Amino acid sequence: MNKAIGEHSWIPLILVACASFIITLDTTFMNVSISQVVADLNTDVSTIQMTMSFYTLITAAFMLLSTKLQDIVGKKKLFLIGAVLYGIGTFIAAISQSDTMLFIGWAVIEGFAGALMTPATVSIISGTYSGERRTFALAIESVMVALSAAVGPIFGGIMTTFLSWRYGFACELIIVIFILVMQKRIPDFEPTESKSDLDITGSIISFVGLILFVLGILMLSEDTNTSIAVIILGIIALAGFAVFEIRRKRKGKVPLLDMGLFKDRNLRVGTAIILLSYIVMGGGLFAVSLFMQSVLELNAFNTGLTILPLTLGLLIFAVAAPGLTGKLNHKSLMAIGSIIAIIGCLILTFQFRLNTTMLDLMPGMFVLGSG
Repeated sequence: MNKAIGEHSWIPLILVACASFIITLDTTFMNVSISQVVADLNTDVSTIQMTMSFYTLITAAFMLLSTKLQDIVGKKKLFLIGAVLYGIGTFIAAISQSDTMLFIGWAVIEGFAGALMTPATVSIISGTYSGERRTFALAIESVMVALSAAVGPIFGGIMTTFLSWRYGFACELIIVIFILVMQKRIPDFEPTESKSDLDITGSIISFVGLILFVLGILMLSEDTNTSIAVIILGIIALAGFAVFEIRRKRKGKVPLLDMGLFKDRNLRVGTAIILLSYIVMGGGLFAVSLFMQSVLELNAFNTGLTILPLTLGLLIFAVAAPGLTGKLNHKSLMAIGSIIAIIGCLILTFQFRLNTTMLDLMPGMFVLGSG
């Protein structure tokens, strides 16, 4: 199937949107299942927390490499390799009999596979469609990601409470099989770069730096001195990565990440704000989920219902925000959003009591998500 035919069909969009849906779903639906996973695998909360953190970390660590690989291997080929690996990881996670098995299937294999697929989803859309159809397709892709984040907690709650958290991974596997069965409907794209353009050294340095940095943070509650040392090593490695990339570009080679991009003040500030927002949202979601399951002893379904206002607030105002750009500039919107998020955090701060109910937490969750 050639590109021209692909542009007249929405099947490629549906397939890559499904991929984005399950990748995002993986980061949200297990938050409400922590207690049941701990019980089923005879492990502890910190181990599951580490597994959840490493899933996101591995996806992020390999994202830069994946972005470059799609130009060397080909967008479609890399996307399908990622889909196959994702299916294998999902299957292993679904049948996990230990925390180690879950870590390998979910964090390692699915995390790496998600990194392979994520950049390719946007590239396939951009390469398949043009004009208004491309704009529409990219919008649908964004909506699918937001929708996945919104339904993740309640989906996980239903699966865990009435079936098993394992069925959540099984549902993802079904979607992966659908993608692979329909893969011929995705247009082929020729590679645009050669293997010599691949920055393997930079990839290794960035990966090691990110792993050490996050691992050090996870160790803070156990051994403060060692964890601080590991964090410092991670920062040194990341600084070394930046220096290496700058020198690589000066030599006329293609860098894994062009550090010159960060000379743009808007990019630096925007990246910092996005990073902080993800830290607040991710940390808040995990903390509230853990509190409801461990302290209030709510089941996964009720935990999902309690978290639902956060994702609804996020979804509603994410859709409404573009319409406000004509009335308010971007700085004002970001400032207002930050203030609303802070208010949401303050509301939640006063709700962590032994007699707290689901209804007590919902207003703060909605305000936080809205911000």
